[in-house]
Amino acid sequence: MDRFQQYVWKLFVIWFSIGLLLVGFSLLPSWLEWANAVFLFLSGTYATFYLWHVLPKARFIIPLIFFGSILIESFGTKTGLLFGKYIYTTEFGPLWLGVPITMGPAWLSVIGASYAFSRLFSIRYSTLLIVPLLTVWLDLAIDPVASLNQYWVWQEPGIYYGIPTQNFLGWYITALFFSLFIAKYEEPATNLQLERNNQKLFLMLHVLFGVTAWTSGLHGVLFVTCSVILIYLAYYSRYKRRTFNHPVDRP
Repeated sequence: MDRFQQYVWKLFVIWFSIGLLLVGFSLLPSWLEWANAVFLFLSGTYATFYLWHVLPKARFIIPLIFFGSILIESFGTKTGLLFGKYIYTTEFGPLWLGVPITMGPAWLSVIGASYAFSRLFSIRYSTLLIVPLLTVWLDLAIDPVASLNQYWVWQEPGIYYGIPTQNFLGWYITALFFSLFIAKYEEPATNLQLERNNQKLFLMLHVLFGVTAWTSGLHGVLFVTCSVILIYLAYYSRYKRRTFNHPVDRP
């Protein structure tokens, strides 16, 4: 399994690097749009490895995140009560219940990477307090790019690049719901490389959407990305010392 995880990570890094060039600088040809779905499945798969590693009940929680996110978003698109009024296009692949099936691995990626990143902070209840905030912070980079590229279409205005504020509240509530289950069953990581790579995954998602937003004229989004990088640089050395001093956390 470790070798397979390493293979998926290396493949994702290659896919990310190519995507950063093609998507980030608007060079992706129309016939290669399917690559976006592959990116989501690769990132979601690697985040799933991490969730499986730190959650004894992962066989229940992972499907909950995958299918639960699609059902929650389906409810949102049909009612507008959670995220605001919006509809999905088919740019992210075929729809199921009005939602691209790729939203399942996308949410696994967001939750898994946010959870790994939250481990940088040594505070009580960090899963419940920090993970939902990190997912919203990630969406501050994702949503402007997704809206600009017509991955989904907002049907009401908002002050942040045309995105309703309600959307970010919906993200927070959804992430908090999943975090409740994670917090109940979480265990310390014994494979620190897996955890650290998922922290990098969080950064890479920010960089991809931050660069894409910046090259598209959405310059404020780059501030969101840069702030996350600065936080990582500020806290990573403390995290590394802390995990090194606890044998249970060693790989």
